[in-house]
Amino acid sequence: LTLPCGVTIPNRIAKAAMTEGLADARDRPTAELATLYRRWSEGGAGLLISGNVMVDRRFLERGGNVVLEDDGALPALREWTAAGTVAGNQLWMQINHPGRQCSRFVSSQPLSPSDVQLKLAGNFARPRALTVAEIHDVIARFARTAALARAGGFTGVQIHSAHGYLGSQFLSPVTNRRTDEWGGTLANRA
Repeated sequence: LTLPCGVTIPNRIAKAAMTEGLADARDRPTAELATLYRRWSEGGAGLLISGNVMVDRRFLERGGNVVLEDDGALPALREWTAAGTVAGNQLWMQINHPGRQCSRFVSSQPLSPSDVQLKLAGNFARPRALTVAEIHDVIARFARTAALARAGGFTGVQIHSAHGYLGSQFLSPVTNRRTDEWGGTLANRA
């Protein structure tokens, strides 16, 4: 199957992203991740998409997330990708920032486009609205993580903009109440 971007996937079977929670204490990929993805690769799927890899270790979706901010994790990342592409399939990294959906156990002040709190079992603190400089920093973090994914052997990336995480927080007029160039119209929110 050849995608419009030119990537060819060996078949139409894809494993969607799931949070694995298998990073080590330094938020790096582990042998357990490599073993898991080798099994999935050998299982015959044409496309494997990783669980969400965080772009900022200060803000995690959950403990055990892989975080990719610098090249310190490249050796472990290369082991993961070698295992996850052993059958000739595509392996894409899903990259993410949770925004306001960062548990109180991780951060007492998560970030979001606006200060709209997620009210879910008291697990989430009221977020602080990102400054324009912080928005640019988050964009740079996504770019850096994507570049590191490529350097580590991933064959593509998927930017997570669903399930209420930061990308979808910007897109939604419910959570994005900004009045600057990052809010208002859908074009600005996107």
